[in-house]
Amino acid sequence: MRLGYLYSRYPVISQTFCDAEMLALERLGLDLTIGSIYSPLTSLRHEHISSLRAPIHYAPPQEILRVSEKKAKIAGTWPQNLVERHDERYGPAVKAEQRARNALYFADFFARNGVDHVHVHFANRAAHTAVFLKEISGIPFSVTAHGQDFMKDLGSDDLLREICAAAEFVAAETDYSRELLCQRCPDSASKIHRVYNGIDLERFPAPALATMNHVPRIISVGRLVEFKGFEHLIDACAELARRGFDFNCDIIGDGPLRDVLRLKLNSLNLSSRINLLGSLSQGAVLEKLHTADIFALASVTDSEGASDVFPTVIVEAMASARPVVSTRLAGIPELVIDGETGLLVSPADTAALTEALQKLLCDRELRVRYGCAGRARIEQHFRIEHTVAPLLKL
Repeated sequence: MRLGYLYSRYPVISQTFCDAEMLALERLGLDLTIGSIYSPLTSLRHEHISSLRAPIHYAPPQEILRVSEKKAKIAGTWPQNLVERHDERYGPAVKAEQRARNALYFADFFARNGVDHVHVHFANRAAHTAVFLKEISGIPFSVTAHGQDFMKDLGSDDLLREICAAAEFVAAETDYSRELLCQRCPDSASKIHRVYNGIDLERFPAPALATMNHVPRIISVGRLVEFKGFEHLIDACAELARRGFDFNCDIIGDGPLRDVLRLKLNSLNLSSRINLLGSLSQGAVLEKLHTADIFALASVTDSEGASDVFPTVIVEAMASARPVVSTRLAGIPELVIDGETGLLVSPADTAALTEALQKLLCDRELRVRYGCAGRARIEQHFRIEHTVAPLLKL
């Protein structure tokens, strides 16, 4: 079987789970054909991307695709009925014509490359495009839904139900997200399956269980957006500093809150303790993880209802044998076992977050025990070789 992948945008630096999945499938002998509607927004690439055998093929600009649309209308291959139905049912915001133009292009591209099945990550623009692709070419598709994509980005539960109905199967990355999908798409519940994102442990050799840091180092990684909870982490660090604890904290990532967080650090006089390092390649992130003592991610639900569901960076931290402090939110408790691989607190509970960090700062042996248990949990349940198996079976 020749498998196609269709992305809205690829590669994206925060979506290492997509890279790991495709690399694992290539190692298993599958031939992949990768299409992306849009080019990446940054020139920063993770080192492992160079190992992908399949090239990434990008759609041309919309001006060129409009020429193809005119030709398709003349030839009778334009999905006019589906475009009109989606415009009427879902409104102009879903951009049905644009999705159809992209689908027309990739239908030809995948057919020319002998693709038998297309898989899509994220139940939003690319998944909507796949509905049109199937209508035009007959090539079946499947979707991995994550969380924010269908909870917020897609913007229509009716469209989500149509996408799930048209898909051969839908993979949900946690039991939490599977339950949400089944509630919203009850008629498709039988083909919605929980498939965890996995990790390639070849790129995460078992590290030293403890660092040689004289001053403990906390690390957090994620886009600088509200639902990552960095403001709560900074507040917790401020309280730890007031209590006289000596520590450093690195925050890796970039995003719209960068200036806000920098001002907060300055106002709390924490600039010498907490470093905003910006976006780094995965190789550089792994180096930082290996020299850290604690990984923290203070995930919350933001003002628009968006949240983390299954943060890959927690998987990476556990694979690096680092104890995790995070929150009881969405699928995080499916990954972090409270009191065994780390500590979980209620979202936005800065006091509890402070206490959890303090507990680990004060107990080196506990940090090592949690880190060792976390690594063992990843080895047992989240190896990429195990997590791609259900996709191949489905």
